[in-house]
Amino acid sequence: MSLQSQLNLEFTSINQIKFRRITIIGGRGRMGKLFAEQLAAIGHQVNALGQQDWDDAEQLLSQAELVIISVPIEYTVDVIKRAAKYLTPSTALCDITSIKIQPTQAMLTHHNGAVMGLHPMFGPSVSSFSEQKVVVCPGRNDDEFQWLLDLIENQGGELITSTPEEHDEMMVFIQATQHFYRFSLGVFFAQANVDIERSLLMSSPSYRQEIEIIKRLFRQNPSLCVDIMLATEERCQAINDLADTYGRLAKLVVNKDREALIKEFEKNKVIFSG
Repeated sequence: MSLQSQLNLEFTSINQIKFRRITIIGGRGRMGKLFAEQLAAIGHQVNALGQQDWDDAEQLLSQAELVIISVPIEYTVDVIKRAAKYLTPSTALCDITSIKIQPTQAMLTHHNGAVMGLHPMFGPSVSSFSEQKVVVCPGRNDDEFQWLLDLIENQGGELITSTPEEHDEMMVFIQATQHFYRFSLGVFFAQANVDIERSLLMSSPSYRQEIEIIKRLFRQNPSLCVDIMLATEERCQAINDLADTYGRLAKLVVNKDREALIKEFEKNKVIFSG
């Protein structure tokens, strides 16, 4: 295809877009800003509704064709309830929180229009949806969100469909325990006064990768990290179980029980053999 033909195709595609009025609650936060930038870049009219803007909520929400909830986990359900009072049945409502059961149920209960739960599996430091995963939890009238899902896929993003229940079960292990493990390791390294930069000079690639992940974790807002660990009772219990496992295995190490450690290795390696 010639360059001119490609430009004509892109021009035609852009002009076929139906530009929508969108309000992002929490749109001045880092993740909210990312979505706002991606949507505004192709011509959608995007407004942000922050804590200071609720006096204008009727104007910002009642006229919106899509409302995205992008607030901390602990406030999500209350914000959904508060926002729903201003929405019309023609407004599509979705959230981008890292838990899905409670927000999705709250949206279905308090809003009569289209509802969908989304969980972007990336942080706000990315520049686009390219090569990023987004978990999609259908709710009601899913076709109303197809244009948004198409936008993510057209940028090179990957959509994974899940029920809210499966999503939350998986995130116990994908997010909560991983945050706790890396949070704990970071605290341990700090307490041991490890010279991180010196250690990187003589490290393996896997160590360098792990340290970079821990650095990114500690560059986050601490509330975000903590809220991910504390979001549900299931997450708290899994973290407690993980700590128990650490303790049990550590005792084997302290006792220099080589045979028992090898048995643990052999017994549990099957889950990773695929």
